[in-house]
Amino acid sequence: MPLIDNTLYNELPSLETAYTRRQAKHIDNLIQGPLRDVFIRYGAHKTFALYLQHRHHRLGRKEAIVKVHGTAHLMNEEDIVDIETMGNKIIPATWMGKDMLAIEANSPVIPPHFIAELDRVLTLSDCNGLFGIDTLAEADWTELTVGNASVVVPSNGNERAEAYIPVAFAFNDGKPGFRVHGKCGKDRKHTSKPSRSGDV
Repeated sequence: MPLIDNTLYNELPSLETAYTRRQAKHIDNLIQGPLRDVFIRYGAHKTFALYLQHRHHRLGRKEAIVKVHGTAHLMNEEDIVDIETMGNKIIPATWMGKDMLAIEANSPVIPPHFIAELDRVLTLSDCNGLFGIDTLAEADWTELTVGNASVVVPSNGNERAEAYIPVAFAFNDGKPGFRVHGKCGKDRKHTSKPSRSGDV
């Protein structure tokens, strides 16, 4: 511990704020053009998805978000020690921020050349802080909130479009453009962004 920097996580925008910024006219072209090209060039599209940076919880100093079988849980240091004591390994699953720091745990390591090129494209497009990287799930998904857990369920694409915000974008080297790989409900109860003086 610490798995992540709780201050940086708490500074991430709410889902609604991130979505408002993502709706800029040039963003779809950026996703299906230069960003897609970076994922394809490094073969990252086989393992990772582009992720709209946002937060779902407020983290204390000794807390982290840990994914277990598709459900992200807010855990304290004692919970994490228990999981590791049982022989489980906790590794990054979602990377956000300018330096693509680990935000959630349980997944593969990202190639550094891919990160450098992705950062270059985001910087040139004035989109630093808008996107991060998430691990590619076996199926497209929708995320729901149950207590302090973010439960990810497979999606058949029949969700009410007005009720969900696209947050993960996947690429295929045989098809142009992108597909929405993951969505979060608009009515999620995100915790409010803490003030600097109120950080735990």
